[in-house]
Amino acid sequence: MTDALPDIELDLSFDGPNAVIVGGAHKVVRLDKLVALAPGLLQPSAATRLAELANHLLLGDDFSVITAPGDYATAFRARLATEDPSLPWRPGVIRLCDFGVPDFDEIKAPELSDGRLVFFARDSFTGLPYRIELDPQATDLKAAELYQPLGLTPVES
Repeated sequence: MTDALPDIELDLSFDGPNAVIVGGAHKVVRLDKLVALAPGLLQPSAATRLAELANHLLLGDDFSVITAPGDYATAFRARLATEDPSLPWRPGVIRLCDFGVPDFDEIKAPELSDGRLVFFARDSFTGLPYRIELDPQATDLKAAELYQPLGLTPVES
């Protein structure tokens, strides 16, 4: 039986840690505290919601969880198709072709298995994908250690 999830609202902060409001009453800034209040998030069926909440607590809107890998790949390829890699690099212009192309088969929807949450997230600035693996009950999560960029294959010019 799946535990019902309480209402959980995002609370974005510009001068402190991001938080979530659980059940309209509890402000939480750590993922381990969140899953203690909402243990239903530890069910495999809640992996996407848990990934979205973990991402919010760790990095706010700097990254967005990739929930539909096929849609992400399609959008990435469409954006890449509009870029001309033969043009010289220009400061201040973000082009995917300057970075490369990930292995789209590696990107999966969020998954919770054996107490580990694995998800992929898109950098909101560059559009590049990152892999994140974490223990939702860990007390010492550090985004800089968790968000790992995927390997990229150079774009032919």
